[in-house]
Amino acid sequence: MTPALIGREHPARVLRTEITRTAESHGGLLLVTGEPGIGKTTLVTEAAQEARELGALVLTGACWDSGSAPGYWPWVQIVRALRRWATPEEVARAEEAAGGGLGVLLGEVRARAGAGPGAGDDPDAFALHDAVTSALVAVSQERPVLLVLDDLHWADPATLKLLEFAAGHAWFERLVLVGTYRDAEVETAGHPLRELMLPLVAKATTVTLTGFDRAETRALMTRTAGREPSDELVAEVHRRTGGNPFFVEQTARLWASGASVDTIAPGVREMVRRRLDLLPDAVSALLSTGAVLGREFHRQVLAAVAGAPAAHVDRLLDQAVTARLVTSHGGGRFGFVHDLVRETLHDALDEGELKQRHAAFVRAWERVPAVAAQVLPGELAQHAYAAGDAVPAQTVVRLLREAAQDAGSRLATEEGLGHLRRAVERAAQVPEPGLQVITRLALADSLRHGAAPHEARREFEAAVDEARALGSAELMARVALSLHGHFHPLPPLRQGTSEELLREAHSALGGRRSAELTAEELAQELSIRTAVLARRHGDDDALGFSLWARHHAIWGPGTAAERVALVEELTALTRRMGDVEGEHFARALTWVGLVELADPRYLSEFQTYVSMAEQADLPRLDIGAAVDQAIITALAGRFAESEAHTTEAAGLAERDRHGGDYMLPLLDHHRWALAMLQGRHDVAPKPLPWIERIVAGITAVEQVAGEGDGRGAESDQGFLPLRLRLQA
Repeated sequence: MTPALIGREHPARVLRTEITRTAESHGGLLLVTGEPGIGKTTLVTEAAQEARELGALVLTGACWDSGSAPGYWPWVQIVRALRRWATPEEVARAEEAAGGGLGVLLGEVRARAGAGPGAGDDPDAFALHDAVTSALVAVSQERPVLLVLDDLHWADPATLKLLEFAAGHAWFERLVLVGTYRDAEVETAGHPLRELMLPLVAKATTVTLTGFDRAETRALMTRTAGREPSDELVAEVHRRTGGNPFFVEQTARLWASGASVDTIAPGVREMVRRRLDLLPDAVSALLSTGAVLGREFHRQVLAAVAGAPAAHVDRLLDQAVTARLVTSHGGGRFGFVHDLVRETLHDALDEGELKQRHAAFVRAWERVPAVAAQVLPGELAQHAYAAGDAVPAQTVVRLLREAAQDAGSRLATEEGLGHLRRAVERAAQVPEPGLQVITRLALADSLRHGAAPHEARREFEAAVDEARALGSAELMARVALSLHGHFHPLPPLRQGTSEELLREAHSALGGRRSAELTAEELAQELSIRTAVLARRHGDDDALGFSLWARHHAIWGPGTAAERVALVEELTALTRRMGDVEGEHFARALTWVGLVELADPRYLSEFQTYVSMAEQADLPRLDIGAAVDQAIITALAGRFAESEAHTTEAAGLAERDRHGGDYMLPLLDHHRWALAMLQGRHDVAPKPLPWIERIVAGITAVEQVAGEGDGRGAESDQGFLPLRLRLQA
């Protein structure tokens, strides 16, 4: 085979073996199968060229996709090719062996009743079959003969019966017959050629072509477009096309012309549609629903969304698998063979049909427990959002916020921000006052944590405007408390500083002496007032926010007892709300407060905290647990363990593109503290910028105290006040 044939080394070797054996000894029947565009004709064309180079006579015929094609049409083409390409002597020998039968096939001689073209089902067709076969065998006495019958899935029954007859003699002669067909179409239940193809398959050597892998996809794209594609582009094209060579080539041409690879070339779309048109209507309708679910889907989810019994769906999916349009991944999961099939089905649905199917997904999730167990929060939120007004806006906002929280726990920051932006957009359609403000604050906080301070500022400014427009003192307090005391600084808001907004909210809630209180005092009072209002209204979300705000506002020495009481209530509240990450954070601060109180219960609380992270298996929880284990083991003098936990936390933090910017410096600070505990004062710290001088001071004092003058603990007395002050 020529070097131009990409990714077909093994199939080409099989064909080469058949051709070589035919030239030296005897032939046989070989069938090349695969989906449209997979490269069957290309492979066989290359094999035919190699056969010619070996001195074989190559005769080809192709079936015609038309109900008006005459019977034996590919055999008519083969006999015509025989007369055209064989030598006069070979033609004469063939005509003599056929006894005039070739003229009957070509319509040159009137046939006996029942023996002419198209009469393959008549017993008298034996004479015609014998004539054609005898002619080919006669030629093969002088040189090997290769017959190619392309597109047998469009053959008439008579053509297949003659092929079966000839194949029975090929094994004894230097005659090899090669047929190509789309097995997925012919093997479909009810196909008119299915029963006729079975005896051929039983006699043949079968070569089934599949899609290219990524390396082969890259090679074809490079050859087609004349330039090397990036790894990302290759991956995307391979995902969309399943490595089908025709699809890859057409997509590469679009890319080379400057078009997006997301565009479906007309020829590709038409080919996919033809395959889909062969399906029964029930299968096609089911796959259209599957296309809305995504490239992969679970059978239980599909059945629930389609509103059909699972057994019925299984039968329809079996037909789709036989048609090579979907594949089974095991465990009840199925997937489209490539995205082009899914997209063609998806694009055939109008906007109303799409919304209804997305809404059906949400309804199935609500009423069928088996569906809920198979669906991820992000997947559910995307369907709810895509359903438009077919799903209540309040439900959409709730699902999007839950998906954002789930994404954050997996360190998928960009995904979470996308969910929150859509939630803010949809919240504008909810009549509930304040939902958009609360949702916008969640977005603003995520943006601030995600190192996008300018966009966060814009969202905070919009929240201030909306809270003022609603005239809600509670919402204004929530905005002000969200802004106050956050670790990540923000550019100034156009409406004023966080202290000014705290004062405004405090006054609006009936607070006294607002102008006299400090920002910390304002935040503490506001957190109490909003908690009281949240309890009065039975609003768990607002209560959780207020309790956290109170905890953060009083953080500092001497408040451990109150903070432990707060986080214990938060633990119960978050568990009731199903907020796993919130509960885990509350437990972290519980054991910290207990340590401050010298309460031995801290150890069991700490162990529960670590165990919870292990069971949840969420990266953000894993980071917190690793950091805290590093602290505890360091304080216990188990420095090697502490370093291992620190390294684990750093590896997880590096996966968080945005949050890692905050966590990694803290871990460097922890490594410095670990070195101090071990008396390693020569370790150069990577201090946090805002405590750089304090860290340098502690290092210097520790180093001097550690050197001493041989008088033991007394040598530290002069530095003790400074040492304690710096450490505090």
